[in-house]
Amino acid sequence: MSNLALIQPRPITFRTSQNTDWLDGLPIVSQPGPGGVVAGSANIGNGSLAIVGVSVGAKRGVHVLVITGVAGGLAAFTVTDPSGLVTGRGVAGVQIYAGGLTLALAQGSMPFAVGDTFAVSVLPAPLDISGLTFALDARAAKNAATVMLQAFSAPADGSVPTIVAGTTGGNLAMRVLRATMARCPPGQYPFDILATDPATGLTVTAFYGLIKHAAAASLQD
Repeated sequence: MSNLALIQPRPITFRTSQNTDWLDGLPIVSQPGPGGVVAGSANIGNGSLAIVGVSVGAKRGVHVLVITGVAGGLAAFTVTDPSGLVTGRGVAGVQIYAGGLTLALAQGSMPFAVGDTFAVSVLPAPLDISGLTFALDARAAKNAATVMLQAFSAPADGSVPTIVAGTTGGNLAMRVLRATMARCPPGQYPFDILATDPATGLTVTAFYGLIKHAAAASLQD
């Protein structure tokens, strides 16, 4: 079974030109993943914090765990998400769920003190896109029938792919040569990159947005 249903459509703007090859990398991500845990540099306690799990609803960015009280050697703490919203409260030794994160704080040989902190980062996780094919379709205007540019990871005529799809790394690579770009008049073209599972025939949108195509290479809009 493919991961087609896990692809989340993402907006993006490309800048291309008639006199350069179009080479771009596009990471496909599905859900948040653990980025790591960093203990506060001024921590008194030497215990540890483990990320047991990250759910789809976890906000990307840095979540913060702060020790708010210590009684009988047992540390109580609060967890806030990247926006500063309190998402959970707990005590060391008891696993909790906070804002999409399942966390386990363990005491060490040195007890925690009020104000000790841990930073927990949540990053996009790459999606395994093995077996999927991709196609780009850029049109003269939104809802227009005229196609200005196309690219494929599996061209029907057996020609060299102009989209190269990775697998477990979840990356797409655009490789449209300047001879093709030179045939495309300068302008702004709405586009979609569609992902298809050949086994089921199902298709979803992976990327959408605008191609800003210039007569010559430029960093200007």
